[in-house]
Amino acid sequence: MLIANLNRQGYREVKLHVILAGAMETIYKGYTDKPLTDLSLDYHKLKKLTHKLNEHSIRHASALIKTRYAQQCNTSNNSQGMGPCAAAHNPPDPH
Repeated sequence: MLIANLNRQGYREVKLHVILAGAMETIYKGYTDKPLTDLSLDYHKLKKLTHKLNEHSIRHASALIKTRYAQQCNTSNNSQGMGPCAAAHNPPDPH
């Protein structure tokens, strides 16, 4: 869809670049800096963009983790507070 939109706007040659974002704040220079440098970004724009991409990926990874945790708590917390999401300081009443 992206390439079709660009073609409609008059761009005839579209090159897609893969940008590899590593796990939580890891930026692989060979896979990230090189494609962006090939797009004629200078050093400061390159660093700013990779920082923004990194923040974006961390935000979305955190949202995925929170969603998975919430789903686990909602589906497996059936044993009177003893499920995986039960608080350690709030044990069940023994009586």
